[in-house]
Amino acid sequence: MLTIMLVEDDANNVSLIEDVFAFDQVPARFVVVATGEEALQSAVLLLPALILMDLRLPGIDGLETTQILKHNPLTKSIPVWAITAYAMPGDEERARAAGCCNYFTKPLSMRNFGDCLREFLRDLDEAESEQYASAQSADR
Repeated sequence: MLTIMLVEDDANNVSLIEDVFAFDQVPARFVVVATGEEALQSAVLLLPALILMDLRLPGIDGLETTQILKHNPLTKSIPVWAITAYAMPGDEERARAAGCCNYFTKPLSMRNFGDCLREFLRDLDEAESEQYASAQSADR
């Protein structure tokens, strides 16, 4: 079972995102950590399929956490989606420059976020199916 990690220190935001996962019946283990430091440790241990990153965190913020993850050979290929209250001009560009491949502002549009999550999981499933088929062909 794949793992999706949420890096979020606000219990209300955690609850909201958990609701999306429950509503969409996301077939994944959902792991929540509250700080950038915890995210760095957990990402190496769990190697999640996706990291949902709040950018405003206690200690190391989400931008720096993402940059560190993207410089680590073990975690650099894990997609990171920014989920943030930062919505000023240039904020999305800073998040993408740090290594985030998707950007959602709070309050989240549950429909948009859910659609993106379903698309990500569908693409991931298709990629895994293609890898399996290639491996089966190579074995013959």
